[in-house]
Amino acid sequence: MSLESTTRKIIEDELRAAGIQPVSVQIRTFPNEVIAIIEVDRDYEAALSVAQRIDEILDNGFVTVRQTRAASLRTENSRVSGVHDDRISDLIRLLNARSRTSETQPSLRYIADVAERLSLAISPRHHLIFGRRGVGKTALLLEAKRVLELQGSNVLWVNMQSLRSLGAPHAFLTVALRICDLILGAYASRPDSSQGHESLKLLRATIEQRFQPNAASLDDVALLVPQLQQVCARFCLQSGSSLFIFLDDIHYVKSSDAPKFLDLIHGVTRDCPVWLKVAGIQHQTRWFIPDPPTGLQTGHDAAIINLDVTLEQPEKAKIFLEKILRGYAEESNALPLSGVVSASAIDRLVLASGGVPRDFLTLCAASLQTARQRSNAKTVGVQDVNNAAGIISQTKQQELEDDAAATSGRSAILVASLNIVRDFLLSDQQITFFRIEFRDKELHQGEYRALQALADLRMIHLINASLSDPHHAGKRSEVYLLDLSQYSGSRLKQNLYVLDFEKGHMVLKRTRSSEPARVGDTVLKLVSLLRRAPMLNLDRLSDSILPAHDL
Repeated sequence: MSLESTTRKIIEDELRAAGIQPVSVQIRTFPNEVIAIIEVDRDYEAALSVAQRIDEILDNGFVTVRQTRAASLRTENSRVSGVHDDRISDLIRLLNARSRTSETQPSLRYIADVAERLSLAISPRHHLIFGRRGVGKTALLLEAKRVLELQGSNVLWVNMQSLRSLGAPHAFLTVALRICDLILGAYASRPDSSQGHESLKLLRATIEQRFQPNAASLDDVALLVPQLQQVCARFCLQSGSSLFIFLDDIHYVKSSDAPKFLDLIHGVTRDCPVWLKVAGIQHQTRWFIPDPPTGLQTGHDAAIINLDVTLEQPEKAKIFLEKILRGYAEESNALPLSGVVSASAIDRLVLASGGVPRDFLTLCAASLQTARQRSNAKTVGVQDVNNAAGIISQTKQQELEDDAAATSGRSAILVASLNIVRDFLLSDQQITFFRIEFRDKELHQGEYRALQALADLRMIHLINASLSDPHHAGKRSEVYLLDLSQYSGSRLKQNLYVLDFEKGHMVLKRTRSSEPARVGDTVLKLVSLLRRAPMLNLDRLSDSILPAHDL
């Protein structure tokens, strides 16, 4: 039985067992890989669960699920009646299932950002795509991959998390094999591809041999770079198209290995239309060593695309995030959105997520579940979001430890740093935001890197990158907000100053107090609010990062 027939039988058996009747099942086979596309007009969420089970059964294959347009139109004229509407269960399942993107499961709908970063991501240039966890790096790359494939380019996707235990030589060999397989697959579909085909097979065999532990030193592997570069140059010339290599989650590669790995891959791209798109968390990634020059040098070898939508411009973040959520509501026929989530809850979700799309969606799902526990609830309210943020705090703490695992001892450093910041704010200062003076971050670079790592992991959020000092000309500071998950349980604490977001403006409130709220509805008023933040001296973090670790 052929690979296509075997795959189809597995899918049909699993769907039949789940009681799902698909509209169609499409199978696409490639060298060492199979892709299946299941189209359904109902039972979409159940089909997603089945697809995940099939992924575990298939070797070197994956399954994606699509919903027909007819299904989405079936109940479009029926308005949602509130959080207890049956369709809200579908919305919650969809938010939980699709908030994280991957090659097998792209974004439900790609929402273009105002900076039009997609046009940059598909351009013939090496790029480093940086952003906090959950901000949409993978979503951008997947949309770029889709567009480039439609344009006729050859695209290779590599999830670097699966290579996290490999050193630079073996990680390079793995990617080199996949490049060879991609080109061999393209040659197999061309009748005039005999030239270069056999030499490529020999090169692939040589690469496989290098996987022996004693035959994979950095110097030995480097000998393969010019050979693979020649293969790529010949292929691009013969096919008349470019090759794009997407390396997702590069921060999982050890910081000592990443520049060496990128240097090898970069060598393959020299003098040919092969372009690297490398995504990761900036302050957890080391992409260049200056002496000797190794890796990708920003500005010279590669440009940076920064995806962070921070709370510096919360109203823009709100527009972007609400568009994403509306897409999920439309897919679940849970419209209008105002009948499900109150306007004040949307504002609180923006604040609680720090402008990060994945956090926004998962918090929304948790808030919907919290609201449904109240029998008389009509829509999600602010307190539902607060409660959901507290519940998710443990998940975010675990993610902090997982993301920090690439460097030994780093997790303990970041947890200790977070505890120091939280105690300073909530216990000492009775406030939820703070300032870091520019001069201080220059004097304490290690401590500042720890703080930036907390920002990358969404434990603190930048709300102003350059705040002036009213008493000292030229003295400036950055302003950060503690994540809601770290103090939502403390909101009942008396006299705690809380920076909130309401109706498009930052607002300063004091809990359990009759003191009127201060609204930052003008630039001057907002600056005045932010200047109330206490200055956190970075030497407070010194003990947490000693002995020194590579942050």
